[in-house]
Amino acid sequence: MANPKIAALTKKDIVQAAKTFKATRRMPKWTAVVEGKELPARPLVLDAAGVAPNDSTNSHQAIAI
Repeated sequence: MANPKIAALTKKDIVQAAKTFKATRRMPKWTAVVEGKELPARPLVLDAAGVAPNDSTNSHQAIAI
């Protein structure tokens, strides 16, 4: 992963971001279920880390997190 902020994410960070995350596009192929809500994995991880949407993290890496 190119961004150290993403590498440092914890489960708590993801759950916290999921509480306020608003998906604005159609649901992609790669999703994650957090506390019963299905969310797009990559945008959620990028939001939780506070990095730009053009970060090099791909969907496979986001799912692994």
